[in-house]
Amino acid sequence: MSAFSDALGGLRTILEANITGIHVYDFPADAVHEFPAAVLLAESFDPRIAFGGNSFEGRIRAVFLVSDGLTQEGFAKIYDMIDPTTTNQSVVKAVNANPTLNGKVDSAGVVLIENIGKRTMWGGEYAGFDAVIEYVKSVT
Repeated sequence: MSAFSDALGGLRTILEANITGIHVYDFPADAVHEFPAAVLLAESFDPRIAFGGNSFEGRIRAVFLVSDGLTQEGFAKIYDMIDPTTTNQSVVKAVNANPTLNGKVDSAGVVLIENIGKRTMWGGEYAGFDAVIEYVKSVT
């Protein structure tokens, strides 16, 4: 399995363990019908980045969808999920609780929350946001 698949799988594991009721897809889903949900996508990276020749940095974009359409409840859920202190809901808290992504990387952290609000994708309209997670992985 590739280092990218390992990192995506590790993130999936910690999100499912730390965010109540979340459905995580580590591939671009055709449609999402159960909420909250996260779709994990490997982001572009510069393969020349190396630390001592044996490590690389990677990025994962986690697209979080919390409701079908825009509702007041959907925005309340977004705010709970982006709040770094909310127990059993916070993306930041989940990653901080296990920064090795279940032992799949050396270190990871949420570096950006963006695109908060209406998301039109995969044939539907959702309330959601993106979290960008950066990680460092040693290779042998």
